[in-house]
Amino acid sequence: MNSNLNILIIQSPTAVFSRLEARVKDAGFNLWCTATPDKPIDQLEALNPDLTILAPSLDRDETLKCVHVLKIIDPMMPVLTSSKDICGFDRLSAAPFDGIHYLSSDPEPEEISRVIEMSLRHKAESTMRPNFQVVIGQGRECMAIRQRVQNVSDKDITVLITGETGTGKELIARSIHFHSLRNKGPLVKINCGAMPDDLLESEVFGFQRGAFTDAHRDKPGRLEMAHGGTLFIDEIGNLSLSLQVKFLQVLEEKTFTRLGGTEDKIIDARVVAATNSDLQAMVRKGAFRKDLFYRLNIVNITAPPLRERQDDIPLLIHYLVNRYCFEFKKEPLDMPDHVLNLFMQYHWPGNIRELENVIRLAIILRDWNFAFKELNIKDIRKKKGSDASASIPAQLGWDDEKIRGLFNERGFSLKKVSKTYVSEAERKAIMDVLKETQWNRKKAARLLKISYKTLLNRIEEFDIKP
Repeated sequence: MNSNLNILIIQSPTAVFSRLEARVKDAGFNLWCTATPDKPIDQLEALNPDLTILAPSLDRDETLKCVHVLKIIDPMMPVLTSSKDICGFDRLSAAPFDGIHYLSSDPEPEEISRVIEMSLRHKAESTMRPNFQVVIGQGRECMAIRQRVQNVSDKDITVLITGETGTGKELIARSIHFHSLRNKGPLVKINCGAMPDDLLESEVFGFQRGAFTDAHRDKPGRLEMAHGGTLFIDEIGNLSLSLQVKFLQVLEEKTFTRLGGTEDKIIDARVVAATNSDLQAMVRKGAFRKDLFYRLNIVNITAPPLRERQDDIPLLIHYLVNRYCFEFKKEPLDMPDHVLNLFMQYHWPGNIRELENVIRLAIILRDWNFAFKELNIKDIRKKKGSDASASIPAQLGWDDEKIRGLFNERGFSLKKVSKTYVSEAERKAIMDVLKETQWNRKKAARLLKISYKTLLNRIEEFDIKP
């Protein structure tokens, strides 16, 4: 084993020469450097470590944040920690990165040598791609997603991921692929909302030369490209009924035919689909095939909105600030307490994607103050007061009689009440803005801070008409 490894030891600012450093030296490693957990990311990168040991003197939160920073610097860097929760001792980690290994809190030199050798061997054998991203968070909702991913990854079954725009559905799909038995194969993405039907069909199924005017050569489609790996179908709710039939054939028979072709081709790929639409509502309206829905919905994973993951916001901010400071080669930018409080109170309709965009812009501008104007929440505390919150149900007609009626309905639950209320609030907000803009839908989408496509989906879902 290479004894000239550059080992980074991150520990609390205690003695100049700690017990852990002495054990590393006794294990035969002569090159090491030390740092405290608050050291800026650019300075940690400058140390150029081959692997890092997180000392047991760090508490859980410090350990978790250090892992995030180190994996931004080098996703493949081995990290050793005595925190069983962080290293995934029970296969479910609060820091779901590859290459995190357990080292006891008071290791002997022999253990240090053994774990370092194992971590380097794991790095050499790892199939994890360097740009692999994970779902950041340690709250109940995030841990439930990781548990679900862990349960289904090694089972070759279809998964449907649902959730609002910007909640990280694609990250969940990537996590399923990279933890599956197909992780050595390709992950091929199809975005059903990004192109018209005829172009989407040729892109997905491929075509034979002469199939149409510009088909001058044979072209394999994304189905063929996904052979042996995972096919990720994003925004599947946007598929036309005619294409839904073809996708159903792919799922049922595992075969397809290129456009203009006569030969059936066999596909060996796992299907993971995602949508921000309510497919069950679309089935009831006849806009989505029931048989395709049941083929897709074998396992369902719901990505919760950021407003339901408030405990994860500080951790997400820490990760994203360090990530973009590192990516843009900017000096560290601390977030003032009043901005953090503002972010904690905001409801984030654009979810993690909106948070990411605001942080990215703040890093570029080197200024947090624009966030108050950008998010239009300078009076958020007044809006969250008891008088304001009490007036919202009245505006929506949510009086005691309405709540009692829901209570008496079959299948009553708090989740159902919450979903009904949110749907009615969204419908009223969209109707008000559409009236204000005289049904200029692009302007309405900008005012609502959602994409134009999402607005069209909501108009259809809520059956809103002029």
